[in-house]
Amino acid sequence: GRHRAWAMNTTDGDIDVRTLAPMFGVRGASEPDYLEYDIRGRGYLEKAFFNCGVLFLGGMTVGGVYGAGEALRQAPPGGTFRVTTNALMNGFGKRGSAAGNALGAIGLIYTTCEQLMDTLKVDQSLGGHASINPIAAGVTTGLLYKSTAGPRALVLAGLIGGAVSAAIHFSPAPIR
Repeated sequence: GRHRAWAMNTTDGDIDVRTLAPMFGVRGASEPDYLEYDIRGRGYLEKAFFNCGVLFLGGMTVGGVYGAGEALRQAPPGGTFRVTTNALMNGFGKRGSAAGNALGAIGLIYTTCEQLMDTLKVDQSLGGHASINPIAAGVTTGLLYKSTAGPRALVLAGLIGGAVSAAIHFSPAPIR
């Protein structure tokens, strides 16, 4: 059979499709097309994915290098290349995955705590300083991460979390 190509006529007839374009989000050539921008910055999921990913990758790298060095020190002195390579890969995988998973979990806890602090407006209730929320999130992250290790480890982890968060918050812009 014969197929007929159909095209909507935008100028003739009763309906001018160009007048309907704004209703469907299509802008004319004379109007600028703006990107969506949230004045508050990135959303929770964007921050969570970024923080978890960066910390996992960093933990995997640093822990893996540490594990590889540990494996090389413990490898048999007269071992073959194959045995040494196997020990190196096992050490990298063992330490790297443990450090990556731990830091990725810390990133998720921190992002959630910071979002919770923002939602509860903790900074506004404690004087309005913008640095309160990230530091409080760091302290809370440390407390939650080591909450089952006993009171001494809990307090130490909270202090470390607050100190690391403060160091990152007050550092020059490229680190943040």
